[in-house]
Amino acid sequence: MKYTKIIFTTVLLACVSCIKNPLDYPFVPAEITAFQVEGQKSVTIDNINRTVNVVLKETADIDSIIVVDYKYSEAATALTELPSMIDLTKPVKVSFRTHPDQVYEWSIVATQPINRYVKCDNIVGDPVFDLEKKEIFAYFPEDQELSKIRFTKMKLEAQGSQIDSTFGYHSVDGVETEIKEKMEFPMTLDCVISRKFKVLYRHEVMEWTFTAVHKIIELEITSVNAWCYSADINAAFKGMGSPVIEYREASESEWIPLETNVEGTVITASVDQLTEGTGYVARVVNGEQISEEFPFTTEEPEQVANMSFDEWHQGDPNSTWYPMPEGGGYIWGTANSGVNMMSTVNSTRPEDSKVAKIGGRAVRMESMYVLGKFAAGNIYTGKFVKAVLTPQPGAELDWGVPFTSRPYSLKGYYSYSPKLINYASSEHTDKIGTTDTAQILIFLTDWDEPFRVATATSTFVDLENDPNIIALGKIETAVDSNGQYVEFECPLEYRNDRKPKYIVVSCCASRLGDYFTGATGSILLVDEFELIYK
Repeated sequence: MKYTKIIFTTVLLACVSCIKNPLDYPFVPAEITAFQVEGQKSVTIDNINRTVNVVLKETADIDSIIVVDYKYSEAATALTELPSMIDLTKPVKVSFRTHPDQVYEWSIVATQPINRYVKCDNIVGDPVFDLEKKEIFAYFPEDQELSKIRFTKMKLEAQGSQIDSTFGYHSVDGVETEIKEKMEFPMTLDCVISRKFKVLYRHEVMEWTFTAVHKIIELEITSVNAWCYSADINAAFKGMGSPVIEYREASESEWIPLETNVEGTVITASVDQLTEGTGYVARVVNGEQISEEFPFTTEEPEQVANMSFDEWHQGDPNSTWYPMPEGGGYIWGTANSGVNMMSTVNSTRPEDSKVAKIGGRAVRMESMYVLGKFAAGNIYTGKFVKAVLTPQPGAELDWGVPFTSRPYSLKGYYSYSPKLINYASSEHTDKIGTTDTAQILIFLTDWDEPFRVATATSTFVDLENDPNIIALGKIETAVDSNGQYVEFECPLEYRNDRKPKYIVVSCCASRLGDYFTGATGSILLVDEFELIYK
């Protein structure tokens, strides 16, 4: 009997181990499905690391960010209430539960890139910024008197900040005395000893320390700004002799001297008629002295797909026209997907009869009033994301497609037939009765991802102040072309030498269409676009 009990007990335990624990719930993760705040440049939701990464505009008040949209999976219950205004100077934690034993913590993390710069006469290269200590180190040639540094421009904090004053030491009767001065540009300051700059931004007062350092420069190429078919070469030397900048193709051995400009210790030269996508080398020669070689590569003359606007296809909903071949990806977007939610009419569609090039197609953009809302005919590089009906009607668009070259201009043709503005938002009622205006816009940026335009919340690219905009060009006209095409070339004005990541090309029959303002019946045709390189 004793052995029988042991066997029975063993079998019973084995059976019990096979019974599933009724409290062992299926694995159901909690996910944040939507997140949007005022002042954002972009938002990325990382479900693997349970992190929402927010990139803020310079103008956003990072410690008082208003949450516009916040959604999480239906199976989740929020354990932490997210307020309507959050402080993103540090990560914000939120927790969810899907089952009693399943709790998930998410982090909302913000970054706020700021374009900082200090511009001084004779400065060598770019200054070095220590963001943690708020210190700036700037380098100058040996013959630059540190007691006479001429400041021409400065930006140390976010857009809208002000350099209020500066504190520095001056010799008064042989005694070094700290003196406070109101800051104005341009301004010459004594920087033999590190000086401080007081910066005002909203409700904050910040202090930066500037240190000027002599850099011994015998002879060197300091930078090369290489375009597609040309390059601007900068060099520096000690200030004696007659230096000449030379270049050669990397695969060749013969050096070619360039017409060289010398101002003080700064040397510059430009070269054209280079070959695209080719490696070159530059150096500077001063008598028997030769600098180290500086390699550089010219850019490729990229073009955006379907700039002839010949390729189109139709799809759902309501036979929406798309300005790309089927399966061609998202290069050009329009407002059609939003308009077609309320109508079968396409505000942007192909034009077959009136074209700039025989046998091709053009883009026809018409501004119209659809079921109680003004819609401007438009086309842009990017894609339509979604229509928004509540709390305010509008649309969300992603502006920009990947692009890494730097063109000189945008060339093409347009034909415009404007009408008198008969619809306007409350802030643009003064436009009623005036002639509508068409816009052709091109700009390059180094955003980390496309810009999410949201018309309902008036979230648009700040063309004048966005620090990520590298170059900008635009054409605006209210002139009726009387049914004829006008050939145009729109030069890009470059703000800096950075390399782009995205390009935006946008055309609109009503310039203020994003603000639901314009004239029904205004028609803009565009055709045969091309990026020009130099």
